[in-house]
Amino acid sequence: MTQCFRDHPSDTQVLNQSTRALADCDTRFIYRDGEKYPVTEIPILTGEGLWRIYQREAESIVAPDGVLIADPVARNRAINAAYARLWLHDQRFQWAGLAAFASKQVGCGLLHARSAVDHIQQEDEALKHLRELRAQSGLLTPGQMEPQAEALDRYRQADAQNPVPSLGIRGDAESPSLTSRQFQHVYEMMALGNTTLFLDIFPLHAFYAKRGLAEFRECLKQRANIYGHSKFPVLWPVAQETLRFGQSHKRILLGFEAIDRGDIVNSVEHLAWHEQANILQPTMYSDTQLVMLLRGNHFSYVTGFPSGVAQAIEVTLANQCQRLGDGRTLEFSRNPLADLSDIEQRMPFVLRAANRFNELLNSDQRPVVEQSIKDIAAGAPLL
Repeated sequence: MTQCFRDHPSDTQVLNQSTRALADCDTRFIYRDGEKYPVTEIPILTGEGLWRIYQREAESIVAPDGVLIADPVARNRAINAAYARLWLHDQRFQWAGLAAFASKQVGCGLLHARSAVDHIQQEDEALKHLRELRAQSGLLTPGQMEPQAEALDRYRQADAQNPVPSLGIRGDAESPSLTSRQFQHVYEMMALGNTTLFLDIFPLHAFYAKRGLAEFRECLKQRANIYGHSKFPVLWPVAQETLRFGQSHKRILLGFEAIDRGDIVNSVEHLAWHEQANILQPTMYSDTQLVMLLRGNHFSYVTGFPSGVAQAIEVTLANQCQRLGDGRTLEFSRNPLADLSDIEQRMPFVLRAANRFNELLNSDQRPVVEQSIKDIAAGAPLL
């Protein structure tokens, strides 16, 4: 098994018992009714203490030294690698293996959105420069025709490289175009969902791996209690009114109970439902603007209008963004009116991917899939 979790002193300590020998505990004195009494403070390992340890471990992956990785693409790579290491550590964690590919696909979407924003901005800047030159000197001013011709050529090149029809609707001359703002919103929401899900799910795997099912079951409801502590703040990127931290949803326990008894297929299904219904639905798919943009993207991709703009909603079970023709790429739907934000439409797609992943792991293609997961764990660049 590969190294996946950090070693902690709590690994060898007993739940609800002292973490230090009595002789090593600090003693202080208090006075009551004129009498002096010794008081020994004995640290106890609690469920909340364990959750705080594993939550911090997850945070250290996306926020080393307490600072969130600013670049969502780099943060996504760290998340992908952590999911891959979970599966390599314990292949009963099959949901995590699938999540490595699904999260990688989020990274592909981030790259697509960022590229679109960059191309739009380059075209906008070139057009702005051209207009400024013409406003300053007119179209046919001697001495200014060559700079204007160069600016026009630069704009045409930027326009040719930008497949997105940029709608020039702005609040003011300096603000980004409507199209640029739309892509930026998709970019930010994908990053938010990716990070939030990881901060929810990684500590669950860490607790189970380190403490076992009995203590996991005993302590699951205590997890929510660590939120809101001023001395030990929890990194949680969404507002509590949107998604409350650390809720002990039924699907979580069902998923890890299935893992414990070796029922891997059902464990993946339970955790997939938890992931989609309890985390991503309130975090991402309840955002009205994102829903509209996702529906527009899917309609555009299926119909091919406008051409070259939209990205396919699909997952490829390999360390790459490009689709494969060997059965490792699964697409959401060919119906142009399909709605990814509708969980009743989304879950069949998620479960098809889960079933295909399970089939591949039990076929002669397993070495290829396993190598892809190892590549993701190593942080290899996308192909």
